[in-house]
Amino acid sequence: MLVARLRALVRRAAAVAPPVLAVGDLSLDVAGRICRRAGTRVDLTPREFAVLELLARRAGQAVPKTDLLYHAWPDEALDPNLVEARVSTLRKKVDTAFDRQSLQTVRGTGYRLVDDRERD
Repeated sequence: MLVARLRALVRRAAAVAPPVLAVGDLSLDVAGRICRRAGTRVDLTPREFAVLELLARRAGQAVPKTDLLYHAWPDEALDPNLVEARVSTLRKKVDTAFDRQSLQTVRGTGYRLVDDRERD
């Protein structure tokens, strides 16, 4: 009985979390911890991946710095400036390197990840 319950929980968890999060041509393979922009692999540190993952899960929404801080540094009480530093590095890796602007600052709130490709 317990084994059947555990299997059901695993199936539900797999159905809830998509294996790949995509925002425009930016994709995150959460299970494999792989980031790609326009098919090109982008190497990220674990903290950078955690920040980008939360932004991708809430694509288009403003995500407060505190949410990003608690997601990427769950066991530590840290300074929100760490988030700013990671976002700056992420911009260089996933936006500037590809001439994009998908990682946006929301003044007074935090950050948002959007599909910045031109609509046809």
